[in-house]
Amino acid sequence: MATRQNHGHGRGVTRTIAAGATLAVVFALAACTGAPPPGPSSPPSGPTTETPDLPGVGAPLPDLAPALSLAELGAFTGVARLEMGSNCTGTVVDTGVDDGPAYILTNGHCTGDVGRPPQSATVGEDWFGQGFLLDTHDNPAPYPVDAEVLEYSTMRGRDVSLVRLTETLGELKTLGIAPIPIVDEEPAPGTKVRNIAAPVQDIAQEKWVLRGGDCTLTHQTDLIEFSWLWRDAWATDCPGVRQGSSGSPLLTVGADGAPEAIAAIVNTTTWAADPANGGHCFLNRPCELSPDGPTMVEKTSYAVSVAGIGRCFDAKGSFALGGDCPLEVPSVWANNGGGIFRGGDLPDATGIPPRANLVVNPAVADSAPVRTVLVELTDSGVCGDPATYSDAPTVTVPAVGHDWDDGYVLPVKLPEDEGHYALCAVANDDYAGAASVLFEVDRTPPLFQPGGSVEDLGDGNVSVSPFLNPPELSTVRFTWVPGDAECPATETFQDFFIVPLTLMAEDLPATYCIYGLDQAGNATDVVRIPIASR
Repeated sequence: MATRQNHGHGRGVTRTIAAGATLAVVFALAACTGAPPPGPSSPPSGPTTETPDLPGVGAPLPDLAPALSLAELGAFTGVARLEMGSNCTGTVVDTGVDDGPAYILTNGHCTGDVGRPPQSATVGEDWFGQGFLLDTHDNPAPYPVDAEVLEYSTMRGRDVSLVRLTETLGELKTLGIAPIPIVDEEPAPGTKVRNIAAPVQDIAQEKWVLRGGDCTLTHQTDLIEFSWLWRDAWATDCPGVRQGSSGSPLLTVGADGAPEAIAAIVNTTTWAADPANGGHCFLNRPCELSPDGPTMVEKTSYAVSVAGIGRCFDAKGSFALGGDCPLEVPSVWANNGGGIFRGGDLPDATGIPPRANLVVNPAVADSAPVRTVLVELTDSGVCGDPATYSDAPTVTVPAVGHDWDDGYVLPVKLPEDEGHYALCAVANDDYAGAASVLFEVDRTPPLFQPGGSVEDLGDGNVSVSPFLNPPELSTVRFTWVPGDAECPATETFQDFFIVPLTLMAEDLPATYCIYGLDQAGNATDVVRIPIASR
């Protein structure tokens, strides 16, 4: 995803990459949980590898689009750089009602949905943060606007969010801000659009400004990325999409060059994702979904369909679900579950077996009958098709009050064939509100052998830190032996718990013995790292 999480406001504040924060969670899970029997696979028997191969590195980032001046921004003044949970971009929506609230349209992952259950939706929650309008390279004082309410946010089916601001639409228009309407119907493939975005990845903070580039909506496709499934996303050739570009509008323009409507909003890219690194469809490696399976297309950015969302505002200009509004509220989702496994009921690298912690929407009932079925994932609509649930078993699923509540824990027996699968769940007959909990079966050993770095601590002491590169190297297990002794049986190895191994001068020379596990729990060979006396 093309976003970056923030922890403050203004251009002088250090920020943390959102995707990196999520990977840190993956690291922590992998490092802090021991695997119960039968556990992830053991390394093959035989001689250990003497020289480790280091994990792969990413592909290059795209060249940046040109930074805009205030004069060049022109009629695109409704686009804002956002700090509303993540560094993103958003657009002031023209609802047609000046006395009504002003709203920003952006991605759900820009307003906290990365940390929420993937199939859920947030409606009417108090929110925080700011947007910065007129944020060009030659404007030292961009105009700040404050978030007030997260009217709607989801990453279920589409990655979209609407944030109500403290200002009215008319108040912003009197300041020279030009709100932009949302297309009512999908554009045709081949439509030319203009992208205005504020990328931040690998850019000095004083250059976190609005940039503009022209591109094309090439075709629509279903997408998989990590635990999310998005339908009818637009593939594009937009320039300079990096973290911070998330939520940025793709705008149709008129003959005068002014924006006509928001056609779609950027949400992810395969730029900087090297196919040789593996982990297709993992974080920051989105895949296009077809009946032949998912495929990661290099150097392609994607944008969420927003057609019809302009119908989600009433006569007073206030956000309203229902009626002709295409935004959905799910009736069932999984608070936890899904992931990458080796098939059957074998646990992943963290020791967690395949399962789905199902809950129903408290607005539906205190509990509800839910039918579930595991299917091969071929398109985004399979779980919304009534035919999918023919002869599906029914369980009673409770509503819960928190994202961390277990709900109904449904064990999932996966096929042994590699591929992507969805656990479909429907409450009552609400097919539009059904859940798609994503699973992948991966039985292929990791692409990389594990390795590590040795740091001198002084006085002859050293610390040893392993390399991690999820999903191919999600966790490691290690031990050490004196001198060049043989590495022991892997059953005696210990899980890596974040903190590097410290060896004192009297322990050296020594050999660090290590093997890695991918996200599914497939194991590498054991690798020996000799450590000489200092």
